Amino acid sequence: MNIKMEIISIIILIIFALAFIILLLSLKIINQYERGVKFTLGKYTGIMEPGLRIVIPIFQRFDRVDMRQATIELPPQEVITKDQVSLRIDGVVFYKVKDPEKVILNVENLKSQVEAKASSELKEIIGNKSMKESLSDREDIAKKLMNMLNKAIDDMDSKDKKEWGIEIKAIQINNIELPKELIRAMSKQAEAEREKEARLTKAQGEYEASKRFGDASKIYHNNPEALRLRELQTYQEIGTEHNTLMMVIPTSMANHDGTWVLPIGHNELSKNKKKNI
Repeated sequence: MNIKMEIISIIILIIFALAFIILLLSLKIINQYERGVKFTLGKYTGIMEPGLRIVIPIFQRFDRVDMRQATIELPPQEVITKDQVSLRIDGVVFYKVKDPEKVILNVENLKSQVEAKASSELKEIIGNKSMKESLSDREDIAKKLMNMLNKAIDDMDSKDKKEWGIEIKAIQINNIELPKELIRAMSKQAEAEREKEARLTKAQGEYEASKRFGDASKIYHNNPEALRLRELQTYQEIGTEHNTLMMVIPTSMANHDGTWVLPIGHNELSKNKKKNI
């Protein structure tokens, strides 16, 4: 009798130990930023809210779904514009889970599918734009891509509607790279445009200066003293420069045509000597 009681006690202890272990294995903690999608015998049976929850081993399982905003980086890819220019473009998609059960039940590998869909739609958008439009209309590209993605995740074109359970919050187009050959050609074109503007500006400046010089020459012609003062001011400006050799020749020693009057002065001196003799 005692042996039977001991066996029964051991069995009871084993049962309690197994029950305790099963209870421990059944307890699951769902974080505040998560939701759990529960399945019982393979069938969806509800959403597990944050906190301590029970999931019966073998019969039940659950998948965690992060409810925080997440990002998907679109890898750089070659895209052909409407005017047959090859661009290399990349971007970032910001999204947030709206219905965790739809994310698990309707979509396999959510990030991979969003990335593939965004890449294909981006190629279609750029294919309908020229190179200049693609470079200048980043906001319009992002807006169109966002609308097309929202339409895809809501599964609007399907009769058996299976939404993806997410919401696209924003799309950012980061880099749009041009081929190196095209960049060099555009640089040369921009340089030529700048040189053209510089030449036009210089020519306009010379034209305005020539008009001013013409007006000044008339004033100097009518007022020789003003010309002399301007000449002295020029000497002063030259003299302020270092290592500058300046020779000042009196106007009485030269004619207006550039010939010297010094030989004439020498002849006059000779005549004066003869007279004195």
